[in-house]
Amino acid sequence: MTMVTILVVIVACILLVGWFLVRVAGFRKRVDNLVAVIDNQENFTFLVDETFEVKESNVKMADDKPHILGNVLHCKHSHETGRCGEGEVCRRCPVRFVISKSFERHDDFRKLEACMELDGDAHGHTNDVDVSVDGSFVIIDKVPHMVVNVKNITIHDGMQPPKVLFISESTALYDKVRQALGISFRVLNADTQHQALHRLMRAANYRFCAVLTDAAVYHADTALATILAERKDQLPVFVFAGKKERKDDRVNYLDPDIAPEELLRCVALQAEKTIKTNNKQ
Repeated sequence: MTMVTILVVIVACILLVGWFLVRVAGFRKRVDNLVAVIDNQENFTFLVDETFEVKESNVKMADDKPHILGNVLHCKHSHETGRCGEGEVCRRCPVRFVISKSFERHDDFRKLEACMELDGDAHGHTNDVDVSVDGSFVIIDKVPHMVVNVKNITIHDGMQPPKVLFISESTALYDKVRQALGISFRVLNADTQHQALHRLMRAANYRFCAVLTDAAVYHADTALATILAERKDQLPVFVFAGKKERKDDRVNYLDPDIAPEELLRCVALQAEKTIKTNNKQ
């Protein structure tokens, strides 16, 4: 090999390495830019696998705590049991339910709204917040993942669709209601008595246009039934119940197997007056 050929090869190698370094620098800059965008948004973003383990997040994760979605979000129930998904309340958590269904269907979901109790500080103070959750199904290295975005929606936005409060421990019933009303109504899920009572006591701030629950909750929870009865003239109440369970003429009973379009019609018809009143306020 002549000296000229060697010089040409060396120059080519130098140019190739230079081109590669430029590409790497450009790629690194893009990654840094994306990280800056994600880390400085108001919403919380998580990359989770099917076990709900958080792989990446714009939320700082404590090394001494499980990197499971509920723990990273500081969910009160996750902290009480030590690990998200192991408590009794976790079994009826609408967020876990909908994310699990999305993994099964290999599909996205949008605007899941739910009540959450988050540990606020080291002194044990709990914050009651409402969240809107979106999920995007993605495959990374042939492994299913979900990009989960959590937004605090506690403050009411008057430009949003009218809001319904759903009170039940049944995640399947919640999913049915959400699917049926989701286009025309926002469905906020409360799956504990504390969450339900907290929001009903502040119903004027939340501006609910209707309440949906089931017989298992309505006929067993005296405090809840009392508050709903006091507000029956301003806030229509719908109870999913079989014919033998119907024993209160102050509420609107619905068949548990009601068709989605009929459910939407019933709620829209009864909630119309409340919606007009809320819009005037």
